[in-house]
Amino acid sequence: MTTITEATALPALISVRPTVKPAPSFPARIVVLVDGSPFAERALPVAAWLAREIGVPLHLLEVVPPPADATRAIHYLDDLARRHAAAGWDASRGDDPAAAILAAGHGGSPGLACLATHGRDRGAALLGSVATSVLDRTTQPVVLVGPDARPPCAGDAPVVVATDGSAGEREVVGIAAHWAARLGRRLVVAAVIEPDRSWRVETADPATYVAGLADAVESAGCAVSCLVVHDLAGVRHGLVRLLDRTAALLVAGAHRRTQPLRALVGSHTARILRDITVPALLVPLGAGDLRPANAAASSDAPS
Repeated sequence: MTTITEATALPALISVRPTVKPAPSFPARIVVLVDGSPFAERALPVAAWLAREIGVPLHLLEVVPPPADATRAIHYLDDLARRHAAAGWDASRGDDPAAAILAAGHGGSPGLACLATHGRDRGAALLGSVATSVLDRTTQPVVLVGPDARPPCAGDAPVVVATDGSAGEREVVGIAAHWAARLGRRLVVAAVIEPDRSWRVETADPATYVAGLADAVESAGCAVSCLVVHDLAGVRHGLVRLLDRTAALLVAGAHRRTQPLRALVGSHTARILRDITVPALLVPLGAGDLRPANAAASSDAPS
């Protein structure tokens, strides 16, 4: 059974009100990693939708491992760019796709990486090795497209940010609010509560805490509401039901693999990405112990 509670906005004096960092800069382009397979191309409709909605070009990237000839990749990318109205493409030589897409996301035309994910059973294998490696090495958000994810059909579908009281989610909520404003959509700050699980924030109950997060981003330029979902079947079940056909984009935080890809919705992240029908914007957490993304890309980039 699932119970949904709407939390109300908080007065300014509530002590749990978090602070949110200034608006992030938006990407100058959306970069999609392809490899000639239908699997990788699943990310293209979502990437094209995002590029169109925020008014930036779509860019395609394929990594050609040596000593393979790049002729096939060139013809493939040119044809794919024509079919999906991509503004440009690159055939990059090397054997590290993650480093290549990180390098493409920085420099003179910074980009947002958009990747298709696997639909397998466990952890990193479910996300795919390239997606996992990118999340390990970047400090910038990444869009992941699960097996059933597609662009939204409804013009009023909201951006949903998942919270559970974890450290770092205040920044994630701020980023989600600025994306919602850029996409012209409302933001829903959501928490899914499992039975017999303690809430992580000792100073506030879930409804109060989530309302505080929503209150902190009220000036971001989008309508903001909040929901607390009590689901007997667990976090994954509750969040999937919340997102199913009613959301445009899920925003959540993600730690490096050294902290088993735990996100704001806990260890369920990879499985949620497999099950939801909307794309996910994952925001790397714990960026203080990561190399800057441009440094990682330059030191690991293929020659």
